[in-house]
Amino acid sequence: TPQRCFLRVHPLFWFWSFCRRMAVALCLQVLCSLCGWLSLYTSFCHLNKHRSYEWSCRLVTFTHGVLSIVLSAYIGFIDGPWPFTHPGSPNTPLQVHVLCLTLGYFIFDLGCIWRFAWKKSIKKYRAWRSRRSEERQLKHNGHLKTH
Repeated sequence: TPQRCFLRVHPLFWFWSFCRRMAVALCLQVLCSLCGWLSLYTSFCHLNKHRSYEWSCRLVTFTHGVLSIVLSAYIGFIDGPWPFTHPGSPNTPLQVHVLCLTLGYFIFDLGCIWRFAWKKSIKKYRAWRSRRSEERQLKHNGHLKTH
């Protein structure tokens, strides 16, 4: 009957639908992780007003390092599977959560590299431009700068 054919769906559709839902779930986990790292950074900035923003970023980096080591040790030694006897086995949900947590941190860190790198580059560019304009003025006045 035509109604039965309408309800029957190709298996490939289910596969793509499942993959799409998994991708959305992973992206949401990474986004939540990124929001968590940004919140921690904002909290550190607020708590340490007398310190620089880079100090707060380093505290977030330290927190990520400690958290990653603890979670990785828990996964490797307690939760399993043991990586030396079961290499290449499918990831557990906890492993996926830790990977999403770390990916969120790396996106945060990329943004921080940051900002600091941009400011430092601009500062060096302005110093170079200032030095170059001074050399031009000396050259136009008939004097050469000696080193």
